Amino acid sequence: MSRAVETIALALPHTGGWDFSDYPYGLEPLTLPQPGEPYAARGSVEQSDTQEICRRLQAAAHAGFEIPEPPVGHTMERLFWFRWITGHQVSFIIWRLLADALARLPSASGSERAALSTAITEFVRGYCGMLLYTGSSDRAVYNGVIRPSMYRLHSTFSGTWALDYPPVRSLFRGRKTPAVVESEVEALTREVRLSNQIHFGVASKLVTGGRSLLQRSITERDTAQPRMWGEVFDCYFLTQRGVVSAPEMSAQLLRRQKALAIDLRSNGLYPVPADGEIPRELRRPEVTACEEDLAASLFRIARLAVGLPATDRPRTVAR
Repeated sequence: MSRAVETIALALPHTGGWDFSDYPYGLEPLTLPQPGEPYAARGSVEQSDTQEICRRLQAAAHAGFEIPEPPVGHTMERLFWFRWITGHQVSFIIWRLLADALARLPSASGSERAALSTAITEFVRGYCGMLLYTGSSDRAVYNGVIRPSMYRLHSTFSGTWALDYPPVRSLFRGRKTPAVVESEVEALTREVRLSNQIHFGVASKLVTGGRSLLQRSITERDTAQPRMWGEVFDCYFLTQRGVVSAPEMSAQLLRRQKALAIDLRSNGLYPVPADGEIPRELRRPEVTACEEDLAASLFRIARLAVGLPATDRPRTVAR
């Protein structure tokens, strides 16, 4: 990435109208560290600045973001492509934040352990929302545009190639609940269960045969993936690996979080009617609650990412 592009892509967003990419529902590259690698000690953004812009964005959202004029040639295909790529980029950031929290949890105690436990549940909740967001297209766009684009890049393109997923795979597969505080165990267990429920529901809605590329990894045994495949996956989702500071990663999250919030206010989560029966997994009250909580959940994750406490977190509807 050139220095000019990097300066824009790592910059904090404004609080006014659309400023993500060159036009509404355009794309931007994402820069993340390699999994397990530390953040840079310093970068072009300070944590105090990310905290201030996070607060201001939240206030702007409450006041109502300005709805952008659709760009020339705007179609539902462009909107859903934006959601597919940018929503996955947000998921990668959430996975990184979740992996960081899980790594810190064993040595934490007292108030830090309680705060990490709450954050872990929030990150899983946020990923549930991103599954709904990236899977919000109709079957025609998914099978006519999105799925073929993965096949064209590699005929066996798979979600198992995601570099940021292995550190959190065990949690999402429900193999072992991390050592969160006792008061958080039930909520975290529900959110993990919800993530799998939504994933199956979205796959049933979009994919012929009802199985998504990432879902296949849930039942298949673990295998070592060639590093090249991870780089192919990153390339598809406009993600590169480099040295960035934690505030710079947060700035990239804030840029996307604002764009998603404007999109949701402008278009709603489902801008076109379902072109088939909604799967039963997506008709449950806990999924409806997650849909209604999506924008607020993104702000809670943004606050946690910049070092602020999450606020007003609703629980998943108990079953």
